Amino acid sequence: MGTGRLDGKRAFISGAASGIGAATATQFVAEGAQVAVADIDEARGREVATSLGESAIYVRLDVTREEDWVTALTTAQTSMGPLTTIVNSAGVSVPASIEDLTFDAFKRTLSINLDGVFLGCKHGLAMIKDARSASIINICSTLGVRGAAMFAAYCTSKGGVRMLTKSVAAHCAERGYDVRVNCVLPGAIHTEMVEGFVDAGVAAGATREMVLEEFAAQYPMKRLGKPQEVAHAIVYLASAESGFTTGADLPVDGGYLI
Repeated sequence: MGTGRLDGKRAFISGAASGIGAATATQFVAEGAQVAVADIDEARGREVATSLGESAIYVRLDVTREEDWVTALTTAQTSMGPLTTIVNSAGVSVPASIEDLTFDAFKRTLSINLDGVFLGCKHGLAMIKDARSASIINICSTLGVRGAAMFAAYCTSKGGVRMLTKSVAAHCAERGYDVRVNCVLPGAIHTEMVEGFVDAGVAAGATREMVLEEFAAQYPMKRLGKPQEVAHAIVYLASAESGFTTGADLPVDGGYLI
């Protein structure tokens, strides 16, 4: 049960049909917020919104399309009232080294992971810059700080998200907007994305247990994270409790970046 930490907040969450985005939508509603569940997957997005009751709506969003952002944000604000919070959670991760990565695959990852966050920040800020105690939270990654050979596109995109966050935070502070902009750096979180890597490992001859143990072994805490653990960090950054925090990186990574 929530404690009303987000009472009065009206949040727009991209990528909210699954994984960290869905967990965040659930936690936001539990803490008193209204939520727009934004995702390209209409069936799952509507399912999440329906499960959250009258405090949530579904809006369709392809994060790579600027016109989708304008329409989806306007729809959410018309339905719920003035927005206060933007969470940019949509993302993809397809492993490939620089030698194996195609230019088209590289551009697709950046289009979703970086262009999508740029559009969310640009058009989201236009909606919330006159609000009080507003917040933009971008979902980055530990791989936006620490490189990994098999994730050339993903590391590039998330490094861009991290620095974009800092730029937008500085802009909002300099303009005197009451908008804080921060990013969360998850480590390996047990979501559908990680399950895709598990399936690939099994197809290559490993057991499911072996793949999960290999993931966990990279972390001092020796386990994968849970989507809800990232959602709790996002709630903090959306709440008044983080009122003097902007441009920050908040790792939720089991000690990976120690």
